[in-house]
Amino acid sequence: MLFKLLKYDFRAMWKQFSLIWGAALVLALVNRFTLFRNAESGLHSGLLMFAFGAVIAAMLVICISFVLDRFGRGLLGSEGYLMHTLPVHPWQLVASKLICGMVAWIISGWVAFLSPILMVPFDLSDLIQFPWGKLFQGILKHPDVPVLAAEFCLMTTSAIVLSISTMYLSMSIGHLLPHHRKLVSVAAFIGLYIILIYFYTRVFTIRLVQYIMGLTTINIHGAMLTAAFTLLIPAGLFLAAVCWILRYKLNLE
Repeated sequence: MLFKLLKYDFRAMWKQFSLIWGAALVLALVNRFTLFRNAESGLHSGLLMFAFGAVIAAMLVICISFVLDRFGRGLLGSEGYLMHTLPVHPWQLVASKLICGMVAWIISGWVAFLSPILMVPFDLSDLIQFPWGKLFQGILKHPDVPVLAAEFCLMTTSAIVLSISTMYLSMSIGHLLPHHRKLVSVAAFIGLYIILIYFYTRVFTIRLVQYIMGLTTINIHGAMLTAAFTLLIPAGLFLAAVCWILRYKLNLE
């Protein structure tokens, strides 16, 4: 049943993001052929750069609103009456929204990262003639490079999970009350954010990290894996609290 929920959520994600992802990449390609031309096209280049920046900013805003809207309307709002009658557990509903939100943020991040690269003019022949063999030989001589890249992706994914789970719990707390739900949700988010800051500065970064790092080799690998692990601990607690609220304290609009 989880796969059916994911299919439904991914379909909604594609409808909302396909246009703006395509617009960002197309504007990046257009800017590639206009940005570095002579001064006569400076005005047009400036307008295109402004449009590109506006699309990237809009994409980031849509990422946040997508996560809030899919969870709020789908599980706490009008669609919740239908979703909670399905023969699924609350964790499956939350997992579907979480995975879809993660994918949307990750793809948007890659689009925001690749778009400026597309704007840089380069000759395709130079790319073909690049000594790729030597590059791969160098990577094989330093196997830590792909491992570090994978660990960085894991740490980034953990940070995204924590961010989304904090939003979910804030909205769930806000919907426990009959009035001023949005205001309470914002206050809950601020409170959870303060708790996280205190949690990491007082516990993890001082005591637990030193303890874990003492058990493992003190290197960058241990640091990144520890960071990813410590990010997932509060995320798991937040998601468990969300599932508990949805199961026992649900208060639909």
